Amino acid sequence: MIKTTVDTEHDLTIHKCSGSLIEQELMDTIESFYGGNPTLYTLWDFSNASFDKISNEFLRQMFSIVQRGGSSRQGGKTAVIAPSDLEYGMARMFQIMSDNDAFPFKIKVFRSYDEASQWLLSKE
Repeated sequence: MIKTTVDTEHDLTIHKCSGSLIEQELMDTIESFYGGNPTLYTLWDFSNASFDKISNEFLRQMFSIVQRGGSSRQGGKTAVIAPSDLEYGMARMFQIMSDNDAFPFKIKVFRSYDEASQWLLSKE
């Protein structure tokens, strides 16, 4: 399940995920985010979620959608919280793909909420 909240004061969207994630729900959330008025900053919290049903091919599809919609977030940041190894590894693959592709915003993966929020709201 994915619960999305928007903090307009900080131009931040938070996607809090739980349980075994389903590819279609992730896709719908991403398409809805980029199809609307996306915030400059985004936090994906996978602390209570599992990627056990997410394929590498789906990650590539997601990457293409984020890449196409990313121009609307020029100079923004996306922080990903993934404390467990599988989710951290897959999120890092996504981050590395974005680094190699000169994304218009930064993506960084963290193991804890504190580290992620500190980086996300910093002026770096």
